[in-house]
Amino acid sequence: MFGLAVSIYLLALIFAPTRSPLDVLYQLMMGILPPGLSFLIPLSSLLFLSTVLASMVGVVYYLVLPEMKDYFESNPGNGASAMVMKTLKPEERMVVSVLKVHEGTYLQKFIRRETGMSRLKTHRVVASLSERGIVHIEKRGNTNVVSLAKWFLDGMS
Repeated sequence: MFGLAVSIYLLALIFAPTRSPLDVLYQLMMGILPPGLSFLIPLSSLLFLSTVLASMVGVVYYLVLPEMKDYFESNPGNGASAMVMKTLKPEERMVVSVLKVHEGTYLQKFIRRETGMSRLKTHRVVASLSERGIVHIEKRGNTNVVSLAKWFLDGMS
């Protein structure tokens, strides 16, 4: 209610600029409105109510939806790995898990042994992960060194 009184007082000062502010305040306290102000009272009330409504929406936003606040304030790199892990197929998840256990780098032939997949299946899964930028492949002799991408490895820790 205080905000409504202040807005009416300010409107009265605008419509009666030649009078002293204390005189305008006294007239408002006595219930005497300056001429031309009576049609602006509903407008002032509407302005006050819309301000209160906007404030309530802001409070609800920060109290009820704190996860949105946390999402926008967090580091963009964090959590990316978790989101990508949710989209991986089970075989791809197994390969990524093996790489994570071995600090992000491992030979493809050992990945095959630990996951129990065939050579062809391991090759296809690693190639699929490489196409999406999750792993890097480096040829070494008759096998490959498979490494998790830096952005992915950083996001996992």
